[in-house]
Amino acid sequence: MNRLFNIIFFLVGPIISFAQTTTPAVNLPIDPDSKLIQYKDVVNQEGTKDVLYDRGAEWMRSYYINPGNVTKVQDKVNGKIEGTGRLRLYFFDSNNTRTDAGLVYYDIRLEFKENKFRYTLTNFTLKGISRVPLEKWLNKSDPSYSPQMENYLYQVDTTMQNLIIKLKDGMKPKVKKKDEW
Repeated sequence: MNRLFNIIFFLVGPIISFAQTTTPAVNLPIDPDSKLIQYKDVVNQEGTKDVLYDRGAEWMRSYYINPGNVTKVQDKVNGKIEGTGRLRLYFFDSNNTRTDAGLVYYDIRLEFKENKFRYTLTNFTLKGISRVPLEKWLNKSDPSYSPQMENYLYQVDTTMQNLIIKLKDGMKPKVKKKDEW
């Protein structure tokens, strides 16, 4: 029985290992005009332009570790917050050991109007000796293409989807609990 278990493990083990290291297919949003990766949406949210701006500024302070380093424009009059965010990519080897693979920079823009706001996340570049646009990783016929780039794009997409969920949640009005005792 033990020998049968070892044979099954020997045959199935590499398949399980392969399944853990493969990356799900990523369908990144590409802007048809600029041909850049771009997450963009208008979200209906009750509130005045100033109230939504304040919520957006508060969200920036809570989401980013160093919001002063991220935020470049804070324009309450015109209802706009702009900045440059960063996210770290990781390389996973065959033993699933994680090592640093670099920093990706991206532009974030929040715009506010009466009862709605718009977010735009774009200009994704890998920091290196020079900045490399991530759109280059989408070209599988490029000589510098590596299958690991799929994993990097998956990490970017997952992080941006999480950011969008947290942004939408952060833009909702805060529920005030009554202190009934």
